[in-house]
Amino acid sequence: MNISNKCLFIVTFNKIMNQSIELIKQLHDIHSPPFISLWPPAIGWWIIASLIILIIALYYYKYYYITHKIRRSALKKFKQLKQLHYKNQNQLVIELSILIRRIALAKFPQRQVAKLSGNTWLQFLDKTGNTKEFTQGLGQALSVAPYQKSPQIEIDRLMLIIEKWIRQQ
Repeated sequence: MNISNKCLFIVTFNKIMNQSIELIKQLHDIHSPPFISLWPPAIGWWIIASLIILIIALYYYKYYYITHKIRRSALKKFKQLKQLHYKNQNQLVIELSILIRRIALAKFPQRQVAKLSGNTWLQFLDKTGNTKEFTQGLGQALSVAPYQKSPQIEIDRLMLIIEKWIRQQ
């Protein structure tokens, strides 16, 4: 290689190096992408949250509606019995006993309630009504009066006890 070729090579090499250095200076550092925030969540999370809220609301509505439907219909029937002034108190006590039994069968497990009678039935009513009126008070008439010829019962007080029990259910 002669000198002119060497010089030309060096000049060309220097030009290339200078251009490379310029290009290298134009390079920027590698930046990581911005942090992905947790809010607002993606649409899938909104859908899942909405479904969970909907399921809870439906379950609560169903429980609330059924519970109160039983109570509303029982109070309606109770008011009908209250308005019908039976000449025979025995018949009224039988109707009240049937009403309470129906409420209990609708509200509590059937296998638990259906087999109850006598004192165990009255104990169940006391337990579910938070009272002692059925086993120790006037509520005993529910198990005794239907079998008596002409029972002497304070029917108005018995009706109050039964109405209180229905409202607590």
